[in-house]
Amino acid sequence: MRKLQILLIILCLFMITGCKKNDAVLFKEEYESLNKEDGYRSVTIPKDNPFVYISDEELAEKIENREDMVVYFGFNTCPWCRSIIENLIQVASDLKIKKIYYLDVLDIRDKKEIVDEKVETIKEGSEGYNKIIELLGNHISDYTIDNQVVGKRIYAPNILIIKEQEIYDVIEGVSDMETDPMMELTPEINKDSYNKIYDLLEKYTKTVCSAGSC
Repeated sequence: MRKLQILLIILCLFMITGCKKNDAVLFKEEYESLNKEDGYRSVTIPKDNPFVYISDEELAEKIENREDMVVYFGFNTCPWCRSIIENLIQVASDLKIKKIYYLDVLDIRDKKEIVDEKVETIKEGSEGYNKIIELLGNHISDYTIDNQVVGKRIYAPNILIIKEQEIYDVIEGVSDMETDPMMELTPEINKDSYNKIYDLLEKYTKTVCSAGSC
């Protein structure tokens, strides 16, 4: 009887873990779910993509500890994100980067407005997001409203690398030739975007992956 109970427990655990989708599959489903929706660029995400979901609190801790890592800040409805995501995945594949942390910033950012020439916070950013802003400092863009700087902001897409205890850089990865997120992505635009992302991530792999940390 006891053996039967143990077998049933093992079977239940197997069924639970076996049905749980990994992060790569979830990421694929998240971004491809909008492919047939009006106003969204169609994207193709491989099942073996490198994205690993992370919370703002977890990421803030990793940044504070200066862990070697690549981070992608974005969200699935962001049109600029959908313009560069396939290039980011391709660069990661070409450079054999196995893990990119993914933080969805849509609902954790603060929102400010200028009312009667005064800056008012309409929505507070999450504690983890504010900590990330503090830690990244001048590596991220100014938050501007009507040409007035009201703070710092993590825009989307942003790609961050940290290597050898240093916050190296944060880039968008968007081609300067892409003036509208819904315009046709010509081979020239895609190549320019790819090269921008490659130039950043190559620096990461040269110092980190060579030490066997990827």
